[in-house]
Amino acid sequence: MMNSLRTRLLTATGVLLLAFIVLVGFALEAAVRERVNQAQRDRLQGLSYALLGSAEITDDGMFRVPPGVLPESELAHPGSGLYASVLGEEGEVVWRSPSMYGSIELRYPPAVGEWQFTRSSDPDGNQLLVLAFGFRWVVASGEDYRFTLIIAENANALLHQMQRFRGALWTVLVAAAFILLLVELLILRWGLAPLRRLTHALRTLQTDEKRSIDGRYPDEIQPLVTNLNTMLTNDQARLTRYRNALGDLAHSLKTPIAVLHGLADDQQLDNNLRRSLKHQLMRMNDILDYQLQKAAAAGKRTLTRPIAIAPGAERLSRTLAKVYAEQRIRFTTDIPRTLKARIDDGDLTELLGTLMDNAAKYGGGWVHVSADLHTGELRLHIDDNGNGFPEDCMHELLERGVRVDSTHEGQGLGLAVAAEIVRSYAGTIDLTSNDQGGGRVTILLPSG
Repeated sequence: MMNSLRTRLLTATGVLLLAFIVLVGFALEAAVRERVNQAQRDRLQGLSYALLGSAEITDDGMFRVPPGVLPESELAHPGSGLYASVLGEEGEVVWRSPSMYGSIELRYPPAVGEWQFTRSSDPDGNQLLVLAFGFRWVVASGEDYRFTLIIAENANALLHQMQRFRGALWTVLVAAAFILLLVELLILRWGLAPLRRLTHALRTLQTDEKRSIDGRYPDEIQPLVTNLNTMLTNDQARLTRYRNALGDLAHSLKTPIAVLHGLADDQQLDNNLRRSLKHQLMRMNDILDYQLQKAAAAGKRTLTRPIAIAPGAERLSRTLAKVYAEQRIRFTTDIPRTLKARIDDGDLTELLGTLMDNAAKYGGGWVHVSADLHTGELRLHIDDNGNGFPEDCMHELLERGVRVDSTHEGQGLGLAVAAEIVRSYAGTIDLTSNDQGGGRVTILLPSG
């Protein structure tokens, strides 16, 4: 299938132009041939009248044309290419011009008063244009005789001229076709320029910070541009409102939760009541933290620009190395500098930070982040040298609140938040083991 509009239009135009050129060429060639044949017929017919006007027929039916009164001098020169002869009623030759030798075959003798214009050939194989005319001649004695007049002319020169004309005609038509195709290509380039400009503007949106398409476009495209700008504006505004609302929610709940924590620490309350209150507060914190982290992810936005992965991973490695300095956890990265993904910068930081922190907590002192391209997608690996993920509950670990190791502080939200971010970009996340037996988190995301 042809997905290019220019290719489609140019192909359709080329086919139509080719058909038009072929039809015009054959039509012109046929018209010129018909006109040439008609001119030759008219010339031979005029010569026939002149020859009959110069003829004499005796009482015994003999046809005579004195050599000195031949209407064309070529009729008097043997092999000149212009020939004339008269056939009797039985088809026998009763007269021939001095220029003629041999005979000219007719398919059938024309009736009296009928003109027959055909092609034939002489004994040497040359093409001849032949005009035959049937007539009766009444002599003084009252006898009438039936004759057939034949005028023939060598057509080689005419055929050569027609070949030259045909060659010139098709040369001009082919040249005209190429010129028209070139003009059509220039017209298509000019006509499709707004679409190319729009394509460039969309690519600019994916690489720059600007979030709107500038410029004026043709009436057929302007509604699309307006709708795209509206969609981009609404997308950004909705994300901003969402994050602001989450910030307001977190701020508004901070004071009531702090008050409840104070009540839970009140020694005057019953121990069972305090334990129950702390348990419910812990659940509230878990739910609130999870929902805030989940909703804070921007998710896949319209025309997200690609960002490099390596700088963010290296920055997080340095930060987490300071956080876990006492545990002497070593963070390493192996990511090409040119590798990019279409993901929000905040989402990338949240994703890598959550998974690297999780690997630092449950690993054995080493966290390694690597990335490459795999079947057109960005593949991220976060490896550690811990005990790995238990095979019986790997999928459950991606759900909210599921934990395996209870010796570390946490709410079981890290992997669930990471999974939510990855799924919002139509990516996949898998928990496996690496070659050292430690845990490996593999993420596939759209590449840049």
